Amino acid sequence: MNILTAEHLKKSYTERLLFDDANFYLHEGEKVGILGINGTGKSTLLKILAGMEEPEEGKVVLANHVVLRYLPQHPVFKEGQTVLEAVLDVHKGDDTLYNLEADAKTMMTKLGITDFAQPVEQLSGGQKKRLALVAALVAPADILVLDEPTNHLDLNSIAWLETYLMNYQGAVIIVAHDRYFLNRVVTKVIEIDQGEVHTFLGNYTDYAKKKAQMREIRLKEYLNQQREIK
Repeated sequence: MNILTAEHLKKSYTERLLFDDANFYLHEGEKVGILGINGTGKSTLLKILAGMEEPEEGKVVLANHVVLRYLPQHPVFKEGQTVLEAVLDVHKGDDTLYNLEADAKTMMTKLGITDFAQPVEQLSGGQKKRLALVAALVAPADILVLDEPTNHLDLNSIAWLETYLMNYQGAVIIVAHDRYFLNRVVTKVIEIDQGEVHTFLGNYTDYAKKKAQMREIRLKEYLNQQREIK
């Protein structure tokens, strides 16, 4: 079942076109990696899909009753809260959720945050990213949108996150530069290239093979054209 549809998206940054007439479809349980060189608009696309930013053209539609949770690349927390309060505050007012405190403490411990009473403003940038990851993962969701979730994680934490996402029942959309992480987690790759969005089924290895085949085909076409010109 399709749970998120994005059609004919257009977005620019200053005078540079990031993508135009881009389409994106997400089905239940899919795990999608977003790839592209720096500056192509990967984080911007995530923000649009998560409803944090509006496209210039096109629309994003979520299926009824779908819960989406978003991990930003650079999270910000309210000052004056403890780390535990900061996580729980993200879900305040949602009466459908059970008591998250025990799960939040367990997850924070796995990611190296053990002083639950520490003021959030004392955290480093890396610690804030790990805390934001806990806030995104600790409550049930149909879609997780994660921008660079492996940043600032050690190898043990990355291995834990891989296992968690591989077993996750909902859908996941990820921007990450860790190819090994993507290879283990994703089942589909979306590449942003020169303003266009291309879809590749499979993990990162499948994507890399298909890209190599495409480059070989394009090279042969180019050489044939050059021979014809001569």
